[in-house]
Amino acid sequence: MELKIIRRSNDYLEIEAVGEDPALFDSLSELAQRIEGVEYAGITIEHPLTRKVIMRVKSNPSKVKAEEALRQAVKELKDISRELREKFEKI
Repeated sequence: MELKIIRRSNDYLEIEAVGEDPALFDSLSELAQRIEGVEYAGITIEHPLTRKVIMRVKSNPSKVKAEEALRQAVKELKDISRELREKFEKI
């Protein structure tokens, strides 16, 4: 996975991912939106053929820094994936 930080501050994070499925980042933005202090989380797909995704997180830094919100969303997505895999293996 190729990730590039475009902009980073306490209240804003913008990253670019090349060659990845946008669904992964859509799920991350959905989870980030649920975190208290996150004002906005979303993705932009530059063009379907380029497979370039831009993800933005805007937060209230007195509640949560944008980068920490994304880290929390990644951890939650990992937990959900692990739980799904365990349940699927029991089938």
